[in-house]
Amino acid sequence: MPWRVVARFVVRWIALAITGWLAYGLLRGLSAIVWLGVPPFDWVWYATIIPLIVVPPVYLLWRLTEPRSFVVRVKSPLNLVLFGILIVAAIIGYNGFGQVVVLPLDEAKPIPIAFWTGADFTRVPDSILEDIRAAGGRVYFGAGGYYPFDGKRGLTMAASLRRLADYSIDAYLATPAGDDFLSVPVYRDWITSTRRAAVFVQRHGLSNVRGFIGDAEPPFHSPMDFLGAQRAEFERAVSDLRALIESVQREYGLRIGVTSTWAQFVDTADGDADLSIVVRSPVDPPGGWAFVNLMTYSSYAPPDARPYAIYLLERAMARLYPTGEVSHLIGLVGGGMPGEPLLDFDELARDARLSRALGVREVAVFQLDGALRVYGDDFVGRLMAAVNSSQPGATVAVPFSRLASLPFYATAAADALLDVRGPFGWAWIALSGIIVFRTYPRTL
Repeated sequence: MPWRVVARFVVRWIALAITGWLAYGLLRGLSAIVWLGVPPFDWVWYATIIPLIVVPPVYLLWRLTEPRSFVVRVKSPLNLVLFGILIVAAIIGYNGFGQVVVLPLDEAKPIPIAFWTGADFTRVPDSILEDIRAAGGRVYFGAGGYYPFDGKRGLTMAASLRRLADYSIDAYLATPAGDDFLSVPVYRDWITSTRRAAVFVQRHGLSNVRGFIGDAEPPFHSPMDFLGAQRAEFERAVSDLRALIESVQREYGLRIGVTSTWAQFVDTADGDADLSIVVRSPVDPPGGWAFVNLMTYSSYAPPDARPYAIYLLERAMARLYPTGEVSHLIGLVGGGMPGEPLLDFDELARDARLSRALGVREVAVFQLDGALRVYGDDFVGRLMAAVNSSQPGATVAVPFSRLASLPFYATAAADALLDVRGPFGWAWIALSGIIVFRTYPRTL
């Protein structure tokens, strides 16, 4: 068998296998965003560009590997016409034709506003505590600075939480995972700190502490697992976290929830944990979380893209968790990592009003300490008034942004593309080889 014949066969096989995998991911991503509630004027554009991404490379490789000719010819002018129509539609449809979604606000229920903070509340003025109670009465308390909850630090945290209880403010403790986020390499540290926190809450009789929340994100100090080589360790983490959730609820009557980014939550769309395995962050599954908190972080999006990004993500979370307790960490105001972008007050209020119009259970602001330094002691009261005040005929405008839509679609498509690592991938590789062999028999 001539080596050229073998080379052509291999090239066609590889081309068909990769193209089929790509088409599968792009189409599954399209079906996912349609199911997640993306408006038609948005997702139709992806239906237009998928053929432009998939068909031309396959056609070119197929023609270039013809045994008798390396000249690419277009046999029918209709192909050029159709190709040209797709290109024009892709160019015109990119901007969404200036679409704007208008959401009524005047009939929307007031939305509770929670705050992330690690403040010593024994030093916080009474007026701020009154405003927090009026805003929703919930605090996500960063307990990392007080760990391991003994000695003077433990007494300070207990006194701080009791002061919150005096104002009927519930607290969820954000327990630390060493010097990293809750992820596979350090999940045992998080389990240890959460159990210690549960004992601490019981010992001090802190009845306003309702449970704990883990900040589950990709680890800082470990690489991603694209090949799934450490899947067994991931599954052990899932099993151990499930056991923790059940035992803390049973033994202490406390709930455990999680906060994370969109990439991990979208795994529920197809029932697997592909993306979570890659980023080594066991968010969903394991399942069993009492509540989930989406880190929307609109401050990271370009200013013109922020409203539409929130609109897409919050509608998607409502579809993924129709009966769950879902809150949204909407944007950075103070604190965070060095150099992270921050929202100004007006942007924060607009994002929260949008969440209210969408019927979100709760918005959370990160973080209270920095916001009070920047905006003053009346920050909480001003924000509550700006978000929940009643104005007849009030609406929230959400202009379309492709810069918000593209990452949303790319995440859904990436999740689908990772299916190749399972039995489906090997089956398609074998099938694509059979297809090439059957359609190109003259030279074999």
